[in-house]
Parts: sequence; C-alpha cells; structure tokens
Amino acid sequence: MRVRTPKATLQDVAARAGVSTTAASLALRGRSGVSEATRQRILVAANEIGYRPPARRDAVTRRVVGVLLRDIVSTYSHDVVGGLEEMARDTEIEIVLEHGSGEELALAEKFASLRRIATDGIVVISTAIDAETLRTAAREIPIVVVGSLVGDVPGVDVVCNDDEHGARLAVRHLLDLGHTRIAHLTRGTDPGSAAGRRRDGFADEMSRAVPGIAPQVEGGSHERRGPATRYLVHAMRYEKNPPTAVFTETDRLAIDLIGACGDAGLRVPEDISIVGYDSTSICEMIRPRLTSVSQPRQDMGRSAFRLLQERHEGRTQDRRVVLRPALHVRESTALV
Repeated sequence: MRVRTPKATLQDVAARAGVSTTAASLALRGRSGVSEATRQRILVAANEIGYRPPARRDAVTRRVVGVLLRDIVSTYSHDVVGGLEEMARDTEIEIVLEHGSGEELALAEKFASLRRIATDGIVVISTAIDAETLRTAAREIPIVVVGSLVGDVPGVDVVCNDDEHGARLAVRHLLDLGHTRIAHLTRGTDPGSAAGRRRDGFADEMSRAVPGIAPQVEGGSHERRGPATRYLVHAMRYEKNPPTAVFTETDRLAIDLIGACGDAGLRVPEDISIVGYDSTSICEMIRPRLTSVSQPRQDMGRSAFRLLQERHEGRTQDRRVVLRPALHVRESTALV
C-alpha cells in the first residue's frame, strides 16, 4: 500500500529556514526585501523538503494587489482606493478590485478569489472578514485591513481612523453652539468596533461636559428610516425637553435623519442640529449641507500601500496606523 506524503508548504520552508513566511515568499519569487544570504538559505530549505510553489496565473509577469470592498457604491471605499491607486501609479503593480455587494457571504467568497490571484498582498476595506481567515491568508501574502478591527490579528496590519477623537470633535462643536441635550444615533455598539469607539467617545465627552445626565444613545438600523430615527423625530416633536442636536455614526444615518425631519415638518438646523461622520461628497450635495467628521480616506489608502511595501521589504512585526480625523463645519448645525 502506497502512503501519500503531505506536500511541503510555504510555512514548512519558513520554519526550516528560520524566517517569516513573508521573507520565504519573497525569496522564492525572486523579489527584493531579503538579503542574498537569507535568500540562499531559503532556497536550500525549499529544495531539502521538496517544496513546489503553487501555480499562479501570470505570476511571473504580473504584480497584483487585491483590494476588497464591502460594496462598490461607498464613497468612503472609493476615496481609500484612490489613495491606493495614487501610490501604485508609478509602479508595476496592478490593482484588482472585488466587492461583496454589502453581503458578508459574498465578501468572503471574493476574498478567497483574490487570494488566488493577488501576488503582492490584499487590502481589505472592511472589518467583516473573520479573524481566522485573515490570519491564514497572512501566512502566505501581506494583508492590510482598513478599518477598526475588534482585536489584533497576528500577521495582519491595520489602518484606521481615531474614532473616539472624531466623536469628541463632533460633541465639542455642538457644545460650543450651546447644545446640552445631544443624542447619538448609531447602528451598533460592539466594543472595539468603529461604531463602538464613536459611541465611547460621545459618551465620555458628554459625561464630562454635562455631568449627572446619562448620554442618550439610540440604536439605528441598516434599513432606511429605522426605528431609532423614527423615535428621535417623534421625541423632537412631542416630548418635553427633546434633543436639540444629534451626532450620527455615519453620514448615511445623518442624511436619513435629515429626510425624516423634513417629512415631519422639522427644520435643520433651526429645530435640530445634525452632525454626521465620514464627510463624504454627498455632504455637499444635500441641503442643508451636512456638518461631518472627515476621515483622511485617501491617506488611509496611501498608508495601506506603504504597509504592503514594508512587508515586502522584510518587516515582520505587525503595525497599526491610526490617523486623526477633522471636523468639517457646514450648514446643518447652528446655535441652540
């Protein structure tokens, strides 16, 4: 009876040569980023254990960075990709885009597709890929996540926005305008997520500025005109001492709230001031134009590309790059 010998893997080569999987991958593909002595040690190790690299389509001539978007219509994702493409413009690297149409199952399938063709790494502009999938992929190629991952994933680099600081900017702006009854509209409050960190920044700033009053946090919905949005509009119309201002987790929630206020006969900002988060291009298109916290989206894309380059140059330690947002004041906020 013939016993099938398991195929040697890239991880086996790295372990035998005493290097990272990234360094082993660079050496076996003839890429820069490792010394000649290290390259020779890796090649010898691969030969000793009978390693054969998997066939990749056009792997010899194509240098490909895969970019995975949650959905293709997001202005946020579009701007991050713009920063990536700017950095890749003068290189031989080709950017290949995939998106999940907003569905997590489709997103996972597209990630698997990119793993088959991306030779130089994958940038995931989403936090919806599970940690184990990211960790497994990072053993073969560099992986960068653009977004606030809940917890660190070994081998994965992260570029994110300082969400707590952004929330504080929004609250301070409204406090400076005289508002003290400020509500926060959010779709989720998972600790460590972008939504959770924005909630924490809002609650902490409100607790310090208006002690003794519990910050009002309302759960939103991915659906248009969710129950929390409807409740806030009802409170503004009928309750005693209603909120005079609302800070929303995203521009999308803010714009939905502006529409709901208009339908209910409430004026923005005369009856209610609203601050969004992301400062996407649509903030300039609606009326009143939306005051919003701006993430440095193109800088986030540029940073993600640099992290891939650093991995190819031999860096093995994981990095998290946190960029500071800024507040863009427009016409949706006013003195109380």
